[in-house]
Amino acid sequence: MTIETVEREMLAYVHDAGGQRYVRNHAPRFFETLKLIPADKPLQVLDLGAFLPFTALLCHWTPHAYTSHGIWEGDRVKQEAIDGATITLHNFDVERDTFPFPDARFDLVLCTEILEHLGRDPLFMLAESNRVLRMGGHLLLSTPNITSLRSLLKLALGYSPYLYANFTLAPDRHNREYAPREIHDLLAYAGFTAERFYTADVYVHEPPRAALYRSLSALLAVAGRLKPNRGDCIFAFARKAGPVRERFPSQFYDLARHAT
Repeated sequence: MTIETVEREMLAYVHDAGGQRYVRNHAPRFFETLKLIPADKPLQVLDLGAFLPFTALLCHWTPHAYTSHGIWEGDRVKQEAIDGATITLHNFDVERDTFPFPDARFDLVLCTEILEHLGRDPLFMLAESNRVLRMGGHLLLSTPNITSLRSLLKLALGYSPYLYANFTLAPDRHNREYAPREIHDLLAYAGFTAERFYTADVYVHEPPRAALYRSLSALLAVAGRLKPNRGDCIFAFARKAGPVRERFPSQFYDLARHAT
């Protein structure tokens, strides 16, 4: 499969201009995610924050059984039909609601482009992901990298380093973007060990002031240790190694305020 194949097949499920633009901008990310999903044997997979065109693509390209999650006003469970596939969606808030599944139910949890949107309790989602995974199961997580080369250039030009921080009426704003070391730490607190961890440039948009972008890249290359993990998206494929180690680490939580 190629990026072009992923884009073409997903566009077949999307009929509005906004959705088509999103698919085109994120096709490299969807492709990178697909490469990380094991396909050697059938797995029970929980897809958090499911983007249904990608879920439909997964159903066609992998042998796994997918349980999907979304959030909306109304019923706790609903079904969606996409290109002949019936997808069951479970409605719950990943920061507040206990996932409606028993312990050790899944082999793999997909958590792609969700973490940056959470504004209250991100470790709740990771702790619940740990609970519903069998021991040795995996979490596949992706999220924007606030220490990317693109973000560093924005900072050098006097702008916020966030890749996306626009105010919007939809629940799409990024509440917090993370650095790679922070993702390592969050995963460890939640009982996971990263087996694959890297960054990649997968968001399709022209970097600001391309000449300066290349100059900053060259400068970081000369600096050596400052160069790694400067892609605009963080990817982690992490194994459940044990229970949650620390539920409210002070690195991420103001405990006095969080208690209120």
